Amino acid sequence: MQYYDAIIIRFTSDNDCVYNIFVDGGDINSRKFCYTDKLKKELELIFDRGESIDLWVITHIDNDHIGGLYNFINDAEFFDAHHEQLKEVWMNYGGKGDYDVQRTGTIGYHGGKELRDLLKEKHVCVKHDILAGYSFTLSDATINVVAPDESTMKRYKEWWNNIEFKDVVQTADGLIKGGEWNYDKKFKDFNLSLFEEDNEVKNKSSIAFVLSYHSYNLLFSADSCSSLLSKGLKNANMLKEGKFKFDLVHIPHHGSCRNSSLAFLNDINCPRYVITGNGANRHHLPDKETIARLIAANPMGCELHFTQMNSKLKEIFTNDNCKNMTVIYDANFTFE
Repeated sequence: MQYYDAIIIRFTSDNDCVYNIFVDGGDINSRKFCYTDKLKKELELIFDRGESIDLWVITHIDNDHIGGLYNFINDAEFFDAHHEQLKEVWMNYGGKGDYDVQRTGTIGYHGGKELRDLLKEKHVCVKHDILAGYSFTLSDATINVVAPDESTMKRYKEWWNNIEFKDVVQTADGLIKGGEWNYDKKFKDFNLSLFEEDNEVKNKSSIAFVLSYHSYNLLFSADSCSSLLSKGLKNANMLKEGKFKFDLVHIPHHGSCRNSSLAFLNDINCPRYVITGNGANRHHLPDKETIARLIAANPMGCELHFTQMNSKLKEIFTNDNCKNMTVIYDANFTFE
C-alpha cells in the first residue's frame, strides 16, 4: 500500500523553541516499512533532542493514516519511555457517553475504535469533535480547521455508532476509482468538466486545516473533498481577490479524481503542490485526471511534488506534455 499519509511539520519559534506537529503516520499493517524503519527513527531523533510531539493530528480513521500513532503506542517500552513527550492528539471518533475500554484483539472500523481505546487506556490527551472554524495556536503557528463541518460530523458519528452498537457491516471505500490505471491516457484527452465527488463518510470526516506560520499558509487536506474544503476556506475568510492563496497545497486523498474538482483547483493560487501516492497501490492513486486538472488550473506553471517515486508513477509523464508543470520526486520543504 503506497499511498499513505505521514507528515511531519517542524518549526522554530521566535524565542528559539522547537515545535513538532505530526499529521497521521502511515499504514497500520506495514509496521516495519512505515513505522520501524521510518517513523520511529524520526521519533527517536526528536526525543533524543529533548523535544516533544506537541500535536499529533489523526485526520481520519482509515488504516493508511492511523498506523504511526497506533504502532507507537503498541511499541510498549518505547512509548512508556516517551509518553510524556506526546502532548496532545486530535482525533474525531464516535461512541455514546463515556465508553468502556474493550480489548477484543481485533481492529475495528479500520483501526479507529482500537486506536480510540488505546489512547484512553494510555491516558493520552485527546481532543475530539474538531470541526471547521476551530482555531489553535502553537507559539508562532496558527492552525485553522476548515473541514469537516457539523453535518458531516453528525453523519460520521451515526455511521460509527451504528457499527459499534448495532454491529452493522462496514461500508465500502466510497467513490475511489479502483478499476484500471489511466496513465497511458494523454492529459489533453480527459474531459475535465466531468466530476463526481467522493461521498464516503470516513473521507469526508477528515480533519483538514490551514497552517499559518509567519507569512506562510499551507493547506493540509487529508482525504477531504473539494466542496467541504471550499466551504471551510470561504467561511474562514481565506478567499482573497477571488483566490485561495497558499505557499503549499497537499492534494486531497492521494490525488484521487473524486476529491479535487477543476473548479476548486481554479480557485487556488499556489506555486507548489504535493501528492502522497506513487501509483503502485490497489486504487491506482494518484489519478492522472487529477494532474490534468492541476495543469489546466495552472497555465503559468507550478511544481508538483511526490512523496515517493517509482517506475509506475513515472508512467504518468512518459511521452506526454506537462506544459509548465515541474515534477519533483522529493516532498521535503523548508520555509524561512
